[in-house]
Amino acid sequence: MQIKTFWTILLKIIGLWTLLNCISIIPQFFTTLSFTNGNLNIESLLLIWSMLFSSIFIYLLIIRVFLFKTNWIIEKLKLENNFTEERIDLNLKSSTVLTIAIIIFGGIILVDSLPSFFSRLFDFFQQKSLLKDYNDTSWLIYYFFKIIIGYLLLTNGKKLTKYIEKES
Repeated sequence: MQIKTFWTILLKIIGLWTLLNCISIIPQFFTTLSFTNGNLNIESLLLIWSMLFSSIFIYLLIIRVFLFKTNWIIEKLKLENNFTEERIDLNLKSSTVLTIAIIIFGGIILVDSLPSFFSRLFDFFQQKSLLKDYNDTSWLIYYFFKIIIGYLLLTNGKKLTKYIEKES
């Protein structure tokens, strides 16, 4: 494996990790709105919306650069320079390493979100309230979707790898 291939794989793994972590912005936004207790004025609403959209824009920009413009990062940061050897001796294809990384991320996400989801679900059933009246509904939905994403990453690692390699 060449040095450039190693850096490409590492940067794409960082991009995938960022993609999966950016999903947490949405329930944080709704939690912020619930803390206003009905005393929301236009200035506060505009500030919250502008912060949300700027955060989403920054995340999407970072994800685009890390997943689809990895060669640009390698060139700008000069990551290939100052290595004494041209190759790293590994007999794995870059797609295989990327597939393994996607499957590991899926497992980590699934294992990370299951306890939180069941904890919030247990709390919801203890309160015996409607879903719309439950304070942490957005977090419950967030962890549910995170479980689904983790499962899909576990089962569709090769398809996602093919898509990433096709787009880059």
